[in-house]
Amino acid sequence: MNSYIVFIKDNESKVVVEGLVTRDLVKELKGEGFTQYPYAIEASDEAEARRKLNTQGKEHLNALSEYSGNVFFYCAILVVSLLVAAVFTYY
Repeated sequence: MNSYIVFIKDNESKVVVEGLVTRDLVKELKGEGFTQYPYAIEASDEAEARRKLNTQGKEHLNALSEYSGNVFFYCAILVVSLLVAAVFTYY
C-alpha cells in the first residue's frame, strides 16, 4: 500500500503518491485553486484512495447532520420551555 496526498477543487481531485509531492507541485496546484487534503490516505492505487476519501467525507457529513439535528432538537425544546415559562410568569 502507498500513501497518497489528495488535492481537491470543486468536483475535481488530483491524487499523487506522497513521495512524489514536492513544494513546487503543491505551489502549482494551489495556484490552480486546489486545496490539499490534510491527511495522507493509505491505499493500493489512486482509485481506492478516491473511494476512501469519498467514504470518509460521507461519514463526516452524516456525523455532522446527526449533530446538527440533535442541536436543533434541543434548541427547539429550550425555546418551547422558555415560552411556557414566560406565559406562566405573566399570567
